[in-house]
Amino acid sequence: MIVKFFSNAKGGGKEGIDYLLNDIRVHDGTAFVLRGNEHTTRAIIDSISRKQKVTMGAIVFEKEQISDEFKEQLMTNFEELLFPGMKKDQYNILWVQHLDKGKLELNFVI
Repeated sequence: MIVKFFSNAKGGGKEGIDYLLNDIRVHDGTAFVLRGNEHTTRAIIDSISRKQKVTMGAIVFEKEQISDEFKEQLMTNFEELLFPGMKKDQYNILWVQHLDKGKLELNFVI
């Protein structure tokens, strides 16, 4: 398992979500939302006037399959680590699963 935070020199925005959930991946079933709400995340990004709008990254596994229970626990633990003491309504994170590169990626947009 590798955890990566993507470089974001230009501040990021909705383009990152467009990449994660592009029509081809979604149509092929190799990309889909695991947790969070795409439309809410887009609306929050639209409301931010600062240059730095998002933080993006991925948790990457060499094998394509891990149990849904493990994914849920991993996302929960990751959020608790990044947002200690915060309630779920105090932050926004969108989780998108990718399976199109021969490995499992749990991408996040914060």
